[in-house]
Amino acid sequence: MPAPISMVRSGVFLLLLSLQLVAEAQNIKIVAPSDGATLDSPLTASLRWTYPAINPAFHPTAGVRLEVSQHEDLSHPVISLDLPENQTAYRLAAAPQTKYFWRVTPLESTGPRPNDAILAKFITGTPQINTTDDDRIRYKNPRRGAHWTEMRPVEFDEDEPLSPWFDRKAMLDGGMPTYDQIKDRLPVPIFDGHPDAIEAYNYCWRTLLSVWMFAPDAPDHEAVANICGIKAWGVWGSTMVFDTAFINHFARYGNQAYPFVTAFDNCYARQHENGFICRETDKNNREVYSGFPVNPPLFAWAEWESYRITGNKERLKLVFLPIVKQYQWFMTFQRRANGLYWTNGLQEADDSPRNRLMHSAVSATSYQALAALHLAKIARVIGRDDLAEFFDTEHRTLGKLVNDHYWDEAHGIYNDLDANDHFITELEPGSLCKHVHMFWPLLAGIAPPDRADRMVKELNNPASFNRRNGVPSLSADSAGYTGGANGTGQYWCGAVWPSGELMVQESLRATGHDQAWRHLAEKYFNAELEVFNKEHTIKENLSPDTPVGAGMAEFVGWGGVAPVANLIEAVIGLNIDAPNNTITWHITHTERHGLKNFQLGTTKVDLTCDKRTSASDPCQITINSTGDFTLKLIAGETKEVKVTAGEQQIALAGEPKTTSP
Repeated sequence: MPAPISMVRSGVFLLLLSLQLVAEAQNIKIVAPSDGATLDSPLTASLRWTYPAINPAFHPTAGVRLEVSQHEDLSHPVISLDLPENQTAYRLAAAPQTKYFWRVTPLESTGPRPNDAILAKFITGTPQINTTDDDRIRYKNPRRGAHWTEMRPVEFDEDEPLSPWFDRKAMLDGGMPTYDQIKDRLPVPIFDGHPDAIEAYNYCWRTLLSVWMFAPDAPDHEAVANICGIKAWGVWGSTMVFDTAFINHFARYGNQAYPFVTAFDNCYARQHENGFICRETDKNNREVYSGFPVNPPLFAWAEWESYRITGNKERLKLVFLPIVKQYQWFMTFQRRANGLYWTNGLQEADDSPRNRLMHSAVSATSYQALAALHLAKIARVIGRDDLAEFFDTEHRTLGKLVNDHYWDEAHGIYNDLDANDHFITELEPGSLCKHVHMFWPLLAGIAPPDRADRMVKELNNPASFNRRNGVPSLSADSAGYTGGANGTGQYWCGAVWPSGELMVQESLRATGHDQAWRHLAEKYFNAELEVFNKEHTIKENLSPDTPVGAGMAEFVGWGGVAPVANLIEAVIGLNIDAPNNTITWHITHTERHGLKNFQLGTTKVDLTCDKRTSASDPCQITINSTGDFTLKLIAGETKEVKVTAGEQQIALAGEPKTTSP
């Protein structure tokens, strides 16, 4: 007897429902953000999805293909990559107030299943300013094991995972190699007649590797790379973001022997969910909260500087997201309502009268402009034109703010403002306050040429910043300057610090004042070498006016700026540009000089210029290379050479002879 029609219909309905549930279960589902959602975050997005939970035969055994684009048809994607089947989330940098479309396509061993792809969209948030002084919000969720000094401990609501915005999650390095183990892989400078320069150069590498670079030693450490800092500093040991950025400027030349730049990975690893990165850690990468726990956002600049030597584009891709997230944190928590950024200076270590006078610092907004400038460069290299456009706009906006607020026309310099919006340059007649931090707008690329020229004029003034040993932290004509014939320029009241000196040197290069840069860099190199010959160590800083070092010994550390970076760049005269496979050699010395055993990308290069009787004699140059590159030579003439693998010799005209009038 046939079944009643109602029963047949019921069976068909149940079958269709079952098939629908099976089909739905076979598909990937989007978890967050929901389709069409507007995010709270302006510069980052966290995408999540789920896999099917039934019949293993339907599982995407090869994972998924993730695509993100500003176009609904997913053309010109900003992200397009295949992810393994055990990954169900992806974080990315994104431009504010922008609509993005994203698609997740399941993959099988035979290829993608486009019919089962799922498409959604989201809109990124608008940058906000949060003026809270509640550290529980600004520095949300300090990590367990954090240390506190001169600051009340911040309560946290939950534990955060290591590296929320960084792909490196665990320690992959072995123990830190010794100098003897890698010295044969370091570049070898040639500077005949100056054995002390070579000794100081080698001393810097030896000290960096024996004192400043080390492996964490606690079983529950929070490091993902070897540490850059000092084990014996303070109670717990110490590493500093600020120091590491300036150490990187010379340590990048040793990348072929060891990737010193990975010390930054520990900074990215301890980044908080809201983007905050604590300025200091102990010897095991546990946070140290000492006073104001924020350093300037120097990561983008430092990573770009490293990229110029290594040409490692993959590293830029790796570090872009955490740097963008930190930029967002600064936008949120370090901006005033008028758009200017604020800072607490260098706190207890900064004895400069500047800290007592300033309310609004020219350096603070310039730091963020510097970050925007280099984030735009990085974005273009890694194919993120959407963010390059945003950071270009940011750079212009911040530049206008700095030029509108901090240019002291009466004195022809940038400077800070007091609480009444008066320049601290001369609050009382004849009582000046001019500090090295006023040069940051030049490095940040926001100083118009005429203003940069006036700043260089101030830099060349012997009554101000033009001192015997380099650029003092406080000008000699400022109240409180302690340079003097026998003084050491105690800390920031006049001492020549490697960080301030390097910043000014790079500011001159950034503004096209190459001759002034070379003169200043060589002066500082000679001053540091003179003190090294007397003291057989490199200390934290130099007296501005006498050949004396001050502060902690073996400070290499950033003390390697002069004996390593200035030797290679200014004295020997090399500008290495790995991304463009080019070396520019500006030859100014007559001694036999050059650099051997260094790498341009994957090419090993030796360059030597023979001894000459005078600068007007021709330069005889020998090149040994394992690959092809472009060599630009500058002496009396300029010549561009297409170097091929092997050895070749080139003659270059010397400088024109000068005649007496």
